Amino acid sequence: MHSSTAILFLGLACVCLTSSALAYPYPEPQGPVDLQPQPLAYSPDFGNVAVPRVRRQFQLNGGGGGSPRQGFDLNLNTRVPVWQSNNGRHSFDATGQYAQHLGGPYGNSRPQWGAGGVYTFRF
Repeated sequence: MHSSTAILFLGLACVCLTSSALAYPYPEPQGPVDLQPQPLAYSPDFGNVAVPRVRRQFQLNGGGGGSPRQGFDLNLNTRVPVWQSNNGRHSFDATGQYAQHLGGPYGNSRPQWGAGGVYTFRF
């Protein structure tokens, strides 16, 4: 009785291990593994590591909606890169926005303008 239970247990264990290995196979490595350790954030060499520069670009976003009976809402937002440090960790972008309601029973609203800036630090 005990030997049949042990055989059944071993059979179930083999089925479980085989099914999990088939369900989650490990991918083959694509290239050599870099065994050189990277500096940690609290190590003294962390500040000397160059951060790859990110190419930032002009952004323009717009939206709106409404109906001829109620009028239309219109809004535009923009973000323009102004400055980036040599190591790419510090950057500053200028922002601007415009919004206005057009038409409808109350007519056009006064335009709403806005401007600002965004400072970014990459860890």
